Amino acid sequence: MKKALIIDDDKNILTTLEMYLEDKGFEVLKATSGEDGLRNLRNGSPELVLLDMKLPDRNGLDVLKEIVASGIKTQVLMITAYATIETAVSAVKMGAFDYLPKPFVPGQLDLVLERLKRFHHMEIEIATLKGIFSEGGVLTRNHRMRKILKTARQAADSEAIVLISGESGTGKGLLAHLIHDWSSRTGKPFVTVDCAALQESLLESDLFGHIKGAFTGALRDKEGKLKLAEGGTVFVDEVSEIPVTVQGKMLRFIQHREYERVGDPKPYTVDVRIIAATNKDLEEMVRSGSFREDLYFRLNVLEIFLPPLRERPEDVTLLADHYLKQSGRLNEKAVQHISADAMQRLQNYTWPGNIRELINAIERSVIMAQDSELKASDLPPHIANFNPSASAATALKSLVEIEKMHIQNVISHSPSLEEAAKVLEIDPATLWRKRKKYQLD
Repeated sequence: MKKALIIDDDKNILTTLEMYLEDKGFEVLKATSGEDGLRNLRNGSPELVLLDMKLPDRNGLDVLKEIVASGIKTQVLMITAYATIETAVSAVKMGAFDYLPKPFVPGQLDLVLERLKRFHHMEIEIATLKGIFSEGGVLTRNHRMRKILKTARQAADSEAIVLISGESGTGKGLLAHLIHDWSSRTGKPFVTVDCAALQESLLESDLFGHIKGAFTGALRDKEGKLKLAEGGTVFVDEVSEIPVTVQGKMLRFIQHREYERVGDPKPYTVDVRIIAATNKDLEEMVRSGSFREDLYFRLNVLEIFLPPLRERPEDVTLLADHYLKQSGRLNEKAVQHISADAMQRLQNYTWPGNIRELINAIERSVIMAQDSELKASDLPPHIANFNPSASAATALKSLVEIEKMHIQNVISHSPSLEEAAKVLEIDPATLWRKRKKYQLD
């Protein structure tokens, strides 16, 4: 769902615009002063800003100037009761998309949003001509990835279940959200169920809901995420982690669109689309008996595999530059570019944690940088000192050895075990068990 930020000290205008934009499918952020507006801008990165020309603490044109200077990709619509040709021209010259005088009617806003939509499509076409795909947080110039995204767009037009597979950190959640945004369900809820983060009983309740007294701690009735996503999409992340006992209930829902809340025998139905994701080999899990074969076939209507970052070398530069600018804004650091030496080291590294690891590495490097150029010395030591030829030896190691090495590497470069578990995309209890198994410090 796209975000819009309204910066206006008139409460009636705030309420009216909020209702209008939510009806158009926007998630709405609000601010009544220039400073609060700029703070919300940095934290929320909205696609649209509606900015009043006269604010209690700042002039609207001054706020516009800071929005443009921030580098955040957004379109600004100036709104004011003090419309003059001079201020309108000034605002547009400074980077505003358009200018709307108060009072205005919904029809005027409809026209502006339609123009914004056409402008957005034109930007996508220009990026396509440059060989770059950039939409919904997904950024790539890799030919294979572009073919995958074309398949995803075709899948979005259907109601078919999509199974997204790939290593941790490759962007499965972003792709799921993009498929939702491309589909006819856009504007309706997109709800995520993280199967790896919950115990069996809690996962069942999270999915299907429960009634009061169904189990210890069930103090009131609760709607499950299937119900909360009515009309929209449920993203079942790490579907491989669903316990066998819950797999049967998930299968029943997929087959009949019917489910029961925990402790409640009454059947319920809901209209949602399922998108699932996994970083494990479900076929192998079926063979080992830890995943139901019938559920696997129901989920695997259309599988999309996201390649790891090491197989997309041309995207390392593109993503590094993108997240450098983003991290610079969030951390208020004036880092403008990456040195040739630092970029070469980023390209040499194999990125076992994929895009998530790249984002974390760039943010850490931006924080450490002392001037406008990010140098090799600012990079995390394991990336700056990475030896590509030595890494080739891992090809002769077993999967168990590789897993052990990777976990040890992530732990050694994470500020805490909780952060290491996040990078590895496992819960802290699983990390504790693996540390004990491999006798890691």
